[in-house]
Amino acid sequence: MFRVKLTLKKSEYIKYLEAIRPEVTETFGRSSVAVKEDNSSIYIIITAPDTSSLRASVSSITRVLNVTKKIMEEDIW
Repeated sequence: MFRVKLTLKKSEYIKYLEAIRPEVTETFGRSSVAVKEDNSSIYIIITAPDTSSLRASVSSITRVLNVTKKIMEEDIW
């Protein structure tokens, strides 16, 4: 098994993570995802049986986070 832990500043990313939490806590193909947090950080832990699955999951989650961040920061009004 392979595991990656993404660490994000809670004060900066909490509103983006709340918007996508249902999507990132699901299974991505053969990978599983867990979200943990403490007072200052959010941890997205991805576990996969192989490096290909791990890479795909990391890519998907970071892409979703980046798109969500850009959408929420866009001043459309």
